[in-house]
Amino acid sequence: MYEDLNNKVVLVTGGSKGIGKSIVSRFLKEKSIVYSVSRHAPEIREDNVNYMFGDVSNSEDAKNIIKKIVDENGKIDILINNAGIEEYASLENTELNMWERTININLNGAYLMSKYALKYMVENNYGNIINMSSVQSNIITKNAAAYVTSKHAIIGLTKSIALDYAPIIRCNAVCPATIDTPLVRRAAVLEVGNDENKINNKIKEWGDNHPMKRVGKPEEVANAVAFLASEESSFITGISLFVDGGLSIKAPISTPEK
Repeated sequence: MYEDLNNKVVLVTGGSKGIGKSIVSRFLKEKSIVYSVSRHAPEIREDNVNYMFGDVSNSEDAKNIIKKIVDENGKIDILINNAGIEEYASLENTELNMWERTININLNGAYLMSKYALKYMVENNYGNIINMSSVQSNIITKNAAAYVTSKHAIIGLTKSIALDYAPIIRCNAVCPATIDTPLVRRAAVLEVGNDENKINNKIKEWGDNHPMKRVGKPEEVANAVAFLASEESSFITGISLFVDGGLSIKAPISTPEK
């Protein structure tokens, strides 16, 4: 637990399910003032969370979301740009609407929310932005051109904010690998169909590719986010923190045991 997160005003985008939901829960435990924005109703409503509906890729929505939070609290301390989607296609097979939808939510959403939050953070002489990227900003899978591009771009956005707004504001990225979320289960369904045993076996297979021999848990990503949001990480800015069970360090080749 991080005492300095008590009463901090925290906004989590894409907070209705998966990793975002776990981040919301973690900041509740930290006794922060938590806002969750999403285009979808939350899986489970938690007490003391301020739920908001909006599209982070829409400029007016983004501006109004930030303004409402500042109007109610006088500030916004921490922004976690977690909202994201993943769709599957090689570049040749990526239709323009798929490309634009992915870039708009994954990248433009982080750009817009950060743009409008930064003004108030600068005025308040304090701010912390955490962007959700992916292990696929470093190593990638096939047939995910739009998603991979968006997650690479998030790293550039993170570094740019970190440099331009230091020392007042810190900005870092978190890069998860395979995490047991609805998004990952949807990917499994696309591969093996709706059979629950086959889905679980596929997720186990993916987990076995990680040196830690399992997929990650949403709360493990939330723990990393809380650390970067806290003053325990006060000299860290502009980094990409990989929460990936060692996946990004594993070469896909074998070498002799002896």
